[in-house]
Amino acid sequence: MRAPILAWGGRVNPPKLLLDENLSPAIAVTLAQEGVDVAHVRDRGLLNATDPIVFARAFQEDRIVVTSNVGDFEQLARGVQVHCGLVLLESGGLPRAEQLRLVRQAFALIVAEQSVGRDMVNRALRIWPDSAYVFEPVP
Repeated sequence: MRAPILAWGGRVNPPKLLLDENLSPAIAVTLAQEGVDVAHVRDRGLLNATDPIVFARAFQEDRIVVTSNVGDFEQLARGVQVHCGLVLLESGGLPRAEQLRLVRQAFALIVAEQSVGRDMVNRALRIWPDSAYVFEPVP
């Protein structure tokens, strides 16, 4: 297993994503074909797993959780000292094409942040359907 993403200005690993079950598994397939290191909870045998189990698996695999289950995952992140980051889609029930567009946008934003030395450790990226976004510390 690779070392976790570094929070101190050292080498930063490319972002890896774990898509929660409220996102389509087809998004993971499409992004993987585009070269993104992405997994869906279904790929990990975690369909219907509790949020704490999904969150722990993301940490074990050094993955950023992508979810529209904003409140629950934000609460989980605030309850730990270190996490690998969150992408919080601020609107649930979006069609697959919209989910894919937002996850692609989020991935590009994360890569841009990394290019200037900012990783996702203890951070969340909130993104809205109109493409507005904000990075914020969590916890």
